[in-house]
Amino acid sequence: AQTDGITASRIAQNVNLSPATVTNILDRLENRNLVVRVRSQLDKRRVSLYLTQSGQSILLAAPQPLQEHFIEQFSALEEWEQSQLLSSMQRIATMMDAQSIDAAPLLEVGVLTRAAEGKIAE
Repeated sequence: AQTDGITASRIAQNVNLSPATVTNILDRLENRNLVVRVRSQLDKRRVSLYLTQSGQSILLAAPQPLQEHFIEQFSALEEWEQSQLLSSMQRIATMMDAQSIDAAPLLEVGVLTRAAEGKIAE
């Protein structure tokens, strides 16, 4: 459990949404008793968010995020299959002139790239 909580602005940064959108979502989660806002005793301007017990239960029962599932499946492939897929995806990205597109908010591929490059180098 996160003892310091998290701020709405940090969530907004992490999920690449506007603070207003995140606040709207948090209001709905709070109304459903899934999160609770706690004002700091030291700095009254700071409000930290915490999952309630109900929120934690729902989170634990939630399906695994697509990216984590993909990483597990990718890691289970033979080294040559990982290398072939990575090479093919890089070629497709080059053909689409996609090197200049910032896809970071959509999918983080650093872990896969490092894992595949590490296996290729072995």
